[in-house]
Amino acid sequence: MAPEQPPIARRDFPTNRRGYDPAAVDAHLEAVAARVSELERRVAGAPPPLSARAGEQVQAIVEAAERGAQDIRAAAEADARERVAKVGEAADRLGARIDELAAEVATLMSDLSARVNRLRDELAAIQAHVPGLEAEPAPPPPAAAPPAAQAPAELPAAPPAGPSRDAGSARIVALEMALSGKPREETERFLAEHYDIPDRDALLDDVYAAAGTT
Repeated sequence: MAPEQPPIARRDFPTNRRGYDPAAVDAHLEAVAARVSELERRVAGAPPPLSARAGEQVQAIVEAAERGAQDIRAAAEADARERVAKVGEAADRLGARIDELAAEVATLMSDLSARVNRLRDELAAIQAHVPGLEAEPAPPPPAAAPPAAQAPAELPAAPPAGPSRDAGSARIVALEMALSGKPREETERFLAEHYDIPDRDALLDDVYAAAGTT
């Protein structure tokens, strides 16, 4: 058990003729000084107050949150830059593909225009060298003729004597039939009956491709 400490405030010092006893006062002051030193040591070794510790913890939490926010912000900025770069690359590829398609379309249109002009030139040459292509249609057959013997009203008139070897005339006839909606098989039969020309399939391919039908 610790010895009882003397109180700091005392008025019970022994007295003498001149007042308090100096030896008793000195002893009391030494005891007070020792007690004060002991209290200082206790205060120095004691843990900090709860408010101080709470403040330190709050400060640590705030600093950690700030570091986390900075990391998140940096990661978001890096991800945004990467996404922007990818979108830019995709846009560049799309633009290049559009340019390629535009060039292909221009080439196709130029080729189609050249083919149409060539067909027009061929038609003009044929009309200039083959008289009678625009002649009046043949009169209808007599009423007594059976229906099976009548030629189709929409088909061009056949050459008057035997199969013709005029490839230009055959091309014109095939083109007229293709433009009027006749199927390729019917046009091929008509040419086979009335025209003796080489490579009839190639002529029909060219004519129906120009007419935009099959």
